Amino acid sequence: MTVELRLPGAATLEGARYGDALERIEGWLLRSGIQLDEGDQRGAIAGWLDAEGRPEFVYLEIAGYYLTAMAWLSSCAACSSEHVEAARLRARRAAGWVASLASTHNAPPTRLYLSGERADWRNDGLFSFDLAMAARGMAAARNEFPRRKDTKALAALCTKIHRISAGSDLMMSHELVNRATAELPDRWSTRSGPHHLKAAAALLFLPEQVVGKATMGMAQRTCEHWARTLWTGTWPCQELHPLLYALEGMLIRTGGREGDGLRVVERLFTDLMDVQASDGTLPETIRGGTVRSDVLAQALRIGLLLKGREYLTGSVWTERLDRLADALLEFVQPDGGVLFAHDQHISNTWCAMFAHQALFLRAQVHMPEPVPAAAFELLV
Repeated sequence: MTVELRLPGAATLEGARYGDALERIEGWLLRSGIQLDEGDQRGAIAGWLDAEGRPEFVYLEIAGYYLTAMAWLSSCAACSSEHVEAARLRARRAAGWVASLASTHNAPPTRLYLSGERADWRNDGLFSFDLAMAARGMAAARNEFPRRKDTKALAALCTKIHRISAGSDLMMSHELVNRATAELPDRWSTRSGPHHLKAAAALLFLPEQVVGKATMGMAQRTCEHWARTLWTGTWPCQELHPLLYALEGMLIRTGGREGDGLRVVERLFTDLMDVQASDGTLPETIRGGTVRSDVLAQALRIGLLLKGREYLTGSVWTERLDRLADALLEFVQPDGGVLFAHDQHISNTWCAMFAHQALFLRAQVHMPEPVPAAAFELLV
């Protein structure tokens, strides 16, 4: 069911702040030009827009996020009925691009640059996380706006995921697609890690006949392994971005239902939030570093989803999450673009999607249903 957003206390300063930011970000996601409207890559989604508002590259992972975000807008979060229709149109175009890419490339490029060939080590690998996010987006689009050919594309994405991790107990990071490359740089994104909990959780919500029994089993083991690892109190990496991905995967697995799963996420989240500064911000790593809007939005989403299910009780958590929201608002630009960091002048697509969802949830805290079920099902 589609509902139009009604912000609590719209006449108050708080209501006006969140409502204005939401509408600007939503407009940017739908009208800024991050989706290509013509050319060979029509329907593709840009990772960001440069200082002149031009897309630099498009890639599969962000297209998957975008499809999930458009399903989120269509299901409950759009500011107007016009934005619902725009989201549906954008989703159909993005799904068409993903379907084309999945069917014509055995190993789709991680980044497709729009102004000539560029050396990028990411294109030497095909990443299971990217494929899983694309598959999740295609599944969300199929549920909201069904098309027969999207089912074939979904199966093609799952086949590639199976190929990468075939024979392994856990989800593997990638396969090399450039024979001249011995290995990729050692980063969290090139290692098997806790972020794969989100990718695995996404697969477990897809039809088994599409994913395959063996891949389903691998996804289940991946979720259990990284959840156990985190529960021991050991952070498998230092970066908050992938650690928050892990908690998102755990929330997706719960479906928002009460039980041990939410209590586990609550404990892990409170431990991770030990690094929150007095101004509400979070660093990019446990040991410090740059303040990033995607990390702020991820943490705010998780906190508000937990609080909306009556976890993180007490005024102290209300205050801490409000400080997170205030810090996030500082990254929202007048045109609705969201900066990755304060020292950059580009509007980042995934930061905008994360921020929109986070600020929507913040705006809903005083509503009868502060956290709709779709917020778990369609956690971008």
